Amino acid sequence: MAQPRIEPSPSLHSRDNNDEDAELFSAVLSALDKEQLAVLASAVLQRIQPLHTRPNTKPSIAEPLFGSYHVLFPLTFDTGLRWIAKIPINGTKRKWDELSAAALASEAKTIRLLKRETAIPLPDIFDFSPTTQNALGCPYILMGFVSGTPLYDVWFGHRMNGASPDIVHSRRVRALESIASAMVQLDKFTFQTSGCIVSDSTQSPPTIGPTRRVDHKAMLDRWFIHQDPDDDPMYIECAVSSDPKQLYTFMLDIHPEHNSISQGLVALLRQLISWIPEPCGMDPFVLAHPDFDIQNFIVSEEGELLGLIDWDGVAAVPRSLGNERYPGWLTRDWDPAMYGYKKSMEYVDEPEGVWEDSPQCLAYYRSIYDGIMARYRVERRPGSETNICRMSLVAENLAIAAENPPRRSAILQKMVEEIWATAGEGEEPDFIDLANMFAENKVDVLVMERLEKGFHILLSKEGL
Repeated sequence: MAQPRIEPSPSLHSRDNNDEDAELFSAVLSALDKEQLAVLASAVLQRIQPLHTRPNTKPSIAEPLFGSYHVLFPLTFDTGLRWIAKIPINGTKRKWDELSAAALASEAKTIRLLKRETAIPLPDIFDFSPTTQNALGCPYILMGFVSGTPLYDVWFGHRMNGASPDIVHSRRVRALESIASAMVQLDKFTFQTSGCIVSDSTQSPPTIGPTRRVDHKAMLDRWFIHQDPDDDPMYIECAVSSDPKQLYTFMLDIHPEHNSISQGLVALLRQLISWIPEPCGMDPFVLAHPDFDIQNFIVSEEGELLGLIDWDGVAAVPRSLGNERYPGWLTRDWDPAMYGYKKSMEYVDEPEGVWEDSPQCLAYYRSIYDGIMARYRVERRPGSETNICRMSLVAENLAIAAENPPRRSAILQKMVEEIWATAGEGEEPDFIDLANMFAENKVDVLVMERLEKGFHILLSKEGL
């Protein structure tokens, strides 16, 4: 649903190990038996490649790479074969639970299913254990290493390695073409309900079960209300549902607001969400990548997709948030709290944070991706008039606003500004006044009509 914190891919090598990372992962690093990790990998290799493996061949284990929710151990065999061991941050006997076990198993089974049924470039899953009751003392996934170049490095090649703008443009388009080609293959996996894949049997359609979601509000309360500095993720179970809107509003229902302005923002958010149309004549839910952002794509130097990684939390989601949506790095300008573009980036060698594209540049590449998806839509759903890709700019950011309270106000203010500019009628109301109107359930009829009119125009408007 919403975008989690950035987690580096096994192929990125973009985040240096440091004392802070080691401290965050100290519990699981203490619980993990690294010697047994090498033994396990050797045994798995001998099981899957018995004719090509010498007995007792153990891989070397490189220093770990730390993400937000996992630690990754690169493994290298003396034949040059490279694997990755993925260990969850909460993978200790004290913190591991059934919900997390189900999520890990679902991730591994879903990747295997997609490897079997699609041509999406994915890492091989060699072995996994969703329990702490194993030789490592921690749950794990053993997978293949995806070689290639991080898409971030290719996308910003003109900034990072001096590639010409024309070359970078062609590589960007090639990346978007291959990413769209991968995403449309998820059309094969549609469902009547939301949820994670529980069974990937080849004899029947996949079975769907509850989803594990990061509870950002609970984590904020832990830090700022309960004064607990613990940085481990907090999760919550989201039940299977046949209502697409329930997936949007789940966190709003779990965590009601008590401040008047906050209540007004939630009421406004709920109203906008209620106006998002879901496509008719097809299953309402489709499998989608859970973190469709730039750090999870590995490409060739020319931009061709070589690997799509980090499927933690993969689930069937509403079509409006599904496999036809824009890639996350193309919609950053609609999430002001996270968007860091400054005009000065055009003149510096290195930014304070990450490189960003200008709003005009993002709109341009959104139009390219929208055009690519339009071609696929004509091929796969002749006669369909619903442009899921285009309206996902609005839908995805409303989902983020529902999931992440710190980003809510800025996203809604941006949304109201765009709605009013699109409607082209009357003076835009003061944002705080509008929140108060919704908090008191006293929204002027004309204001509501213009909001709805502008919102529906915005969903399908070209050039955003």
